Amino acid sequence: MDNFVEILKGHTLLHGVPDLELASAAATMEWMRYADGELLIREGAVGDDCFFLISGEVKVTARSLVGSQVQLAALGPGALIGEIALLSSERRTATVQASGEVLALRLDREAFRKLSASSPMFHESLTYSARIRTIHGLLSKASIWSSIPDSELRGLAEITILVQAAKGELIVHEGAQADCFYTVGSGSFEVCSGGKRIAVLRQGDYVGEIALLTGSSHTATVRALEDGLLLSIGKEEFGFILMQYGPVKRQFLTALGLRRPELAEAAERLWGKAEQEDEPASPARSRSLSERLQPNRQLWVDVLLAAGGLFLLATVLAIWLEGAFWVYAALAAGALAGPVTFVAYARSSQLLGFRLTRLIGAFAASAAVAVPLAFFLERRWLFGEGEAYDPQLFAQLHVPLTVALIEEASKLLICWLFLRGRTHRFKMDAIVFGAAAGMGFAAVESLVYGWTFWEAGAAGSMLAVLWLRALLSPFGHGTWTAIAAVGLWFGSRRGIMNGQAAVSRAAGLWNMAGLLLASVLLHALWDYHFASGLLRLAGMAAAGGAGIALLLRLIRSGSAEELRVLTSLNPALGSAAAPPEEGDEQSGRLLSCESCGTQCPRDTRYCPRCGQALRLPEAAKS
Repeated sequence: MDNFVEILKGHTLLHGVPDLELASAAATMEWMRYADGELLIREGAVGDDCFFLISGEVKVTARSLVGSQVQLAALGPGALIGEIALLSSERRTATVQASGEVLALRLDREAFRKLSASSPMFHESLTYSARIRTIHGLLSKASIWSSIPDSELRGLAEITILVQAAKGELIVHEGAQADCFYTVGSGSFEVCSGGKRIAVLRQGDYVGEIALLTGSSHTATVRALEDGLLLSIGKEEFGFILMQYGPVKRQFLTALGLRRPELAEAAERLWGKAEQEDEPASPARSRSLSERLQPNRQLWVDVLLAAGGLFLLATVLAIWLEGAFWVYAALAAGALAGPVTFVAYARSSQLLGFRLTRLIGAFAASAAVAVPLAFFLERRWLFGEGEAYDPQLFAQLHVPLTVALIEEASKLLICWLFLRGRTHRFKMDAIVFGAAAGMGFAAVESLVYGWTFWEAGAAGSMLAVLWLRALLSPFGHGTWTAIAAVGLWFGSRRGIMNGQAAVSRAAGLWNMAGLLLASVLLHALWDYHFASGLLRLAGMAAAGGAGIALLLRLIRSGSAEELRVLTSLNPALGSAAAPPEEGDEQSGRLLSCESCGTQCPRDTRYCPRCGQALRLPEAAKS
């Protein structure tokens, strides 16, 4: 025990503590030895002791909101660890792991209490140190400041004020002048504008940046929904950090462009454009980064094999058994195989998608609404009520043009219903929902064609038509409507994204007109009946090839846009980070935004569609 007392007397935090009190505390202390990799403290566990490090080093880590490991510190001899849980009576906020052999002195809660009571300086120093560590931990694992180098982040922790918010307390008042920037440390906060709730903020979210970035008053009122904790930074400190760290400024300007695009220009006038990376990402690096962020990029191949295999099996059984059930099965599988695979390919090319149910909804809505609407309008304006369908009408140019206009407009109505909303829409959203709406239409067309042959008693012809339409499906409705939907997207774009001027209104309208016209012309050329079969085949080949080429170009530019915004708002994703560790249970998991439903790659901290913090579901954390 005398050895323990001598060790305690030599610690700077315990200078001036009487020997009797040190001896009393030392009576309950014990030596602890840890091997390399062994845990001294586990995050989330109940804290009933702390440790003085005598020799060796430890690594302090914590889980971020999205489940990834964040290193908070590396500590050596003389450090005290585990005191935060004893001071706050809360669970451990971090994991401490031995880096090599470690020797430590363990203090239980009672010994810690005695030392704190006998030395006000010890207690005061620990309280201050614990406060800085707590703030630093929150800034590192649950804030937009995490892209700042750790040494500077510790300095930021020293000027950050912890604000305890009581339930119902008004934090920010709409129309008031801004003097602080707040990050939510715990609890939930309601954001209202014009008396209407527009968002709920939780840990990792922030408020006050819009007024500070634009030099205006607060645009919303923020009220605590429960007792919570806020991290506050003053107006001058906020401005200094933005001017010092380009990635942080880029993050905030990108988030502003997402949330309030109409204010982005005012922010750029005040702060200047966000600096881009010194070296623009090469196509090869962009592809590598996309592949790392999209581990399931080739999932559409599995869908192709499954859907194609099911159709093939149903076809063989329909021919072999000649039963009505298998013919119906082949009809359904054939109508869906090509369209479902095409939509899966479009979705696999997207970094920031929505839940599968929304795509299914667009697919089904097109089948249930767009097809009947187009059929009604075509019968009313072109073919006449009750008249037999005459393919030769398509040798008259106005007929395929009118059909293309009617059908694309009907499908675009579905796209508009699914793409509208307050949150930002990317070009890839238009492509994916356009593909879903187009292919829902194509699936019903295939069903109708196949059913017509089946009713005529030509089951073999039905199967042949279904296989032909399945093989040609990538060149048809899905491609045309995806192109047209991008045109619709250009027409509705607003604001500035990522420090780059958005397409001007005039240029946006020209792009919209060009893509809509291209969609209609491709559709009409595909349907047009030339005088000879060879010419018709050439026309279909030209329409199909041009459509696919244009769509692939739009996909490339759309993917680049998603990647640019994603990495601007989440700089850590753009670094040459190591791949997920083997056995990491979160590997490949998509994070779903609680606010807008966007599905983001793992380790994304802020949603690139609405700007709010992402969190791993509680069930996945346990």
